Amino acid sequence: MKAIKYVFAKNVADLERLQANAVKSVQSARISIQVAAVATIRHAFEHGDWTYAGKLVKALGNTINGAALVEWFKLYGGLKTDDTGFIGWSGADYIEANFEKAKAGMWWELKAQSPFKGFDLEAALQRVIKEHKAMQEKVVGLSEEDKAKVKFTVNDATVQAVLKLCNFDAIFDQAPADGPVIDADAIDGELVEQGKQLVVAA
Repeated sequence: MKAIKYVFAKNVADLERLQANAVKSVQSARISIQVAAVATIRHAFEHGDWTYAGKLVKALGNTINGAALVEWFKLYGGLKTDDTGFIGWSGADYIEANFEKAKAGMWWELKAQSPFKGFDLEAALQRVIKEHKAMQEKVVGLSEEDKAKVKFTVNDATVQAVLKLCNFDAIFDQAPADGPVIDADAIDGELVEQGKQLVVAA
């Protein structure tokens, strides 16, 4: 990268001119990249060579939102990626079917799609327990006004839903036949009442 030659505004008019030029430069650069991106997928369509998409993204580096450009190539060029970059494409037919959309879809308007991270019910419940415990400790130092914003009570429906999530009834169904008799309904009802009154003193 060449050294930057800085200039300073002598007055407000000069400053506004510098800012206007910067905005125009960014807008012009966006359009130039759009033109290059469309030309890149057109080249892939005509010659079967999709690798120039990676070369464009790499050459631009962190001067732009590279993730948005990659997403554009995936959406309109049918390119496929992994952690290393582009690894393949969906063929010329895909580009042909999406080419007009590609010209109308600006690359900078796209956002990278976050991969599905899965879901762990155990971890989710543990987070709630941890947050509840932390709030129990924090509430001591709050003002009366802020204390009024903290709610520890839980209604019947919520408690019942949590018990169902935890497969509460099945735990007792699997109890050993020669073990003590446990009234699951009674315990269930008791837990509901405890949940409703879940206001822990500081």
